[in-house]
Amino acid sequence: MKLEIPTKYFAIGGAIGALAIISFVLISYHETSTSESMPLQHTDNKLLDIYNSIPTQTGKGIFMVQSKNLTKPVDPELVDLDSQIISCSPNVDGLLTSSPNIGGSCTGPNVNLASVKGKYLSGQCCGILQNTTEYHKHLEKLQQYSNIPDIPLNPYKTSVDVAKKWIDYDSKTTLNTSEQAVYDKAMKISTEGPCCCHCWHYYVNEGIAKKMIRDYEYNAHQVADFWDVSDICGI
Repeated sequence: MKLEIPTKYFAIGGAIGALAIISFVLISYHETSTSESMPLQHTDNKLLDIYNSIPTQTGKGIFMVQSKNLTKPVDPELVDLDSQIISCSPNVDGLLTSSPNIGGSCTGPNVNLASVKGKYLSGQCCGILQNTTEYHKHLEKLQQYSNIPDIPLNPYKTSVDVAKKWIDYDSKTTLNTSEQAVYDKAMKISTEGPCCCHCWHYYVNEGIAKKMIRDYEYNAHQVADFWDVSDICGI
């Protein structure tokens, strides 16, 4: 025997289902909103002041991660680096205009600044720096290259002029066959080559490598070692 169910019961069932869905959405939204606002209830006012002083949204976003949503102190060195120019752009010439453009990165958007006076090209364009112990180890190892004029001994704070010098050197310098073989081998044995992406730092390090090979007779392992300790992608 076929069971007949009155149409009105379908209507009632549909209405109950709709109410259940609406209730679920409202509850989920409330829980999400509450969880998102929770860190703000524990915000340290000093950290909020530091956050507001950082000039770019990229730096602010990095600081939020380092401070655990403005609840934990951040090393002043990291705050300083967050306040520099964080960009994946290979075009440093754009920084020398009257309206400097900082290209976007994996960690933040493009931004125009009134001036880059007193600012340096920083790292963290592809990853957030949180381990200052490793950072200092890298800085110490970089001292061995101080005999090369204008080499960035702190790649997380590279002046725009120095970056431009090495990028220009890179674009104007073509290695001969034997020199290129050294460069190619360095690419194979280094962790990530000149940098983790083709940003300003990549071409700076490419230029430095060409200088090392041509004028200082560095071998592939020496070039690779330099690239690995001049990493700026976050430690």
